[in-house]
Amino acid sequence: MFNYLYNSIDFAHKLDGHTTPSDDFKKHMHDHYELLYLVRGKINYTIESETKPLNPGEVILIAPGMLHFGTVDPNTSYERYVLKFPATILPQFMVKNISKLKYCGIIPKVQELFDELDFIYATYTDDELHLLMITTLLRIIICVYKGENHVLDEQISHNTIIAEIIEYINKNIRRPITLADICNDLHFSKSYISSEFSKEMKTPIMTYIKHKKVIAAHMQITEGKTRIANVAEEFGFEEYSTFYRNYKKIIGYPPQEGKK
Repeated sequence: MFNYLYNSIDFAHKLDGHTTPSDDFKKHMHDHYELLYLVRGKINYTIESETKPLNPGEVILIAPGMLHFGTVDPNTSYERYVLKFPATILPQFMVKNISKLKYCGIIPKVQELFDELDFIYATYTDDELHLLMITTLLRIIICVYKGENHVLDEQISHNTIIAEIIEYINKNIRRPITLADICNDLHFSKSYISSEFSKEMKTPIMTYIKHKKVIAAHMQITEGKTRIANVAEEFGFEEYSTFYRNYKKIIGYPPQEGKK
């Protein structure tokens, strides 16, 4: 087991006993990629509107800005590798190749590469360790997008109502979105949308929208091509102070630090 933190990457090999995960584990959205490899345990994993029971040996890949969480059987041990990394460490062709991946299934030979991470962590230090960790991550990603996908559509549960709401939010992410807008355009009542979304996604819908907007704005800010104030306005924040406050809370630092 290990937990390796260096600059913008966070790699870990974790084992939880017969316990219930914390609330932080149950609801997750962030500005980096997350790759999870299940070693053992019973878990249903939700990414946005889709849920799949994971089997040992399966890989999932979560893109930035996608809400995800696991529902773990507390009576079983839960062992997994979790690799968190920014898109900026990947070549552009690799980002393109993984852009539509989520539930990746069992990938041949990928277990050997995850085992290699333990060996690297125990054997090397400092700059060698960082270089080898990144190199192994790149090899894992190549295996994932070139590997055969064994996940069938019928193995994944699709929540059509949540999918419709998320599609609406994604299409309108660059303008102000209110609960009334969603209800009027999708023809649902406010009480139904609020309760259904909170029940299925473990977070209030307006909190979800705020996080989506800030993470999308952050990804644009990191490209360094647009003034920060313009980005805030582009994503529907009428007051820069509101954008600044939410950005710092969600991303962890002020917008100016996210600019290249």
